[in-house]
Amino acid sequence: MSTTRQTLIGLVVLLAASDPGTPVQGAGAGTVQGIVTDSSGRPVAGAFVKLRNPQRRLTIMVVSRDEGRYTATQLPAGNWVVQGVGGEFQSAWSDPVEVPLEGTVRLDVSLTGRRAPALPAAWPRRVPQDQATLASLPEGRGKEIVQARCVSCHEVARIAANRVDRAAWRTTVNEMRADMKNAKMPDLTDQDAAVLVEYLATNLPPLPAPDPNSRLPRTLMTGEARNYRVVQYELENEGAETHDVAVDPFGVGWANQRLGGKISRFDPVTLEYSEIAPPLTTAAKARPGNLQIGADGVMWLPDPNERRWLSYDIKTGRWTTWPFPSTVRGQPNGNSMALHPDGTIWSTGPGSARRLNPVTGQWSSWDTPTWLRTRKNPGGYGITIAGDGRAWFAMNLVDRMARVDGTTGEVVEFAIPVEGNAYPRRMDTDANGDVWVGLWGVGKLLKIDHKTSDMTVFDPPTPKNGAYAVSIDTRNDLVWVTLHTVDTIARFNPATKEWVEFPLPQAETDVRRIEFDPNTPTRVWWSSVANFARIGFIELLDE
Repeated sequence: MSTTRQTLIGLVVLLAASDPGTPVQGAGAGTVQGIVTDSSGRPVAGAFVKLRNPQRRLTIMVVSRDEGRYTATQLPAGNWVVQGVGGEFQSAWSDPVEVPLEGTVRLDVSLTGRRAPALPAAWPRRVPQDQATLASLPEGRGKEIVQARCVSCHEVARIAANRVDRAAWRTTVNEMRADMKNAKMPDLTDQDAAVLVEYLATNLPPLPAPDPNSRLPRTLMTGEARNYRVVQYELENEGAETHDVAVDPFGVGWANQRLGGKISRFDPVTLEYSEIAPPLTTAAKARPGNLQIGADGVMWLPDPNERRWLSYDIKTGRWTTWPFPSTVRGQPNGNSMALHPDGTIWSTGPGSARRLNPVTGQWSSWDTPTWLRTRKNPGGYGITIAGDGRAWFAMNLVDRMARVDGTTGEVVEFAIPVEGNAYPRRMDTDANGDVWVGLWGVGKLLKIDHKTSDMTVFDPPTPKNGAYAVSIDTRNDLVWVTLHTVDTIARFNPATKEWVEFPLPQAETDVRRIEFDPNTPTRVWWSSVANFARIGFIELLDE
């Protein structure tokens, strides 16, 4: 199928995406160091030390080492405030300390204040998933609408667990109606929509914002878990929804803004942040979906507001539009994309997989047996390309995995061997070509042998962790996974079966996707969604 292409020139500033190993003017060279002590003045090793620069919207977190010493390097010049958190205690935020362009400032912190209670594992601003069922919803006409209309796309627990204000529920219902219209599903009547909003706002009111430190571990960090730092940037548009992150061949991180309509860019060397906006023809703004960046420096992402896929050449700043065909079922914005080694672009759909060949402009799609049998959406979540070139994707609403052969057209489904609601989310492929999947519902990690389709399940140390997205360090055969409901990024070594968990600086970070950085093998990128849009990375440090 031929494809009309529209090309525009992007922002020239993106040409500054240089090798991150090359010194860049403006890169931070300041250092803050000191000692963490308890209320008795004894040094505390394994405590978290958070440094914030509100003017630059930056937060850095490190962990104290032996004798309670901490060091935070590569800081941009400016005023920074510091807080320590360890065990059941924390310090107050310090007065601002001025960090020079080059040089070291000393600041000790004392853990004298009691911490807020621990926040249970859960989706941000929701009750724990195991407490949210259809039975937990009050009776009423609104409940009948939820049962009849909402659960066709969302599991009941997700709806019952949610806690937001009336305006947010109204926005959610309006967005749902728009999605139903785009999918050619029967719309709600205005009266039913009003009843639904009233029911949800009355019975599922918002939860208060948690204490930022309430998900940091109550035990002191030891071993490798002490040797890392977190760097994050907070977007000015807090509600932009930086849902997905990807890293380009220059080591720069990018994230889509689902509600902000732009693409975020964060340079790990200069710690400078910038944005670009996709070209528009009819829509007021774009709604960028899951983005992927190839080794050629070309970014791919869907945009349902203009019913298209987009590619963006980072080197030249050139956009190319790929109109999404009406012959492919569903909307352009399937949950995830994957770049095939043969140059084709794959994406998930409602119980289906889609593929675009950019060379020929030809689109293809394949439906799953479950969809063909029931005509009900079994879900279409994460997707990856296995070692044999076949695509695997998650049928999250029916706890199955699907395998698609793009050459023969064969689609095969596989049940996931766990008890309970597995809810497979996102995945990646290791150096052997095998597939690894985050099982969010049961908090486990799944490995699929791409040759035999045998499945093996692994358990992270922290329970109820919401294992969500997976990214593989293929050089060292290490599996990285975000533990979504406990605000942690973990690393699993399949050879030794060892886990290391790296907590993030604040509760409800809401990381939906991570990406290992092959340019800097000590770095893993992440972005966040709910409440506060952020982009950042964790970085392993020398002992």
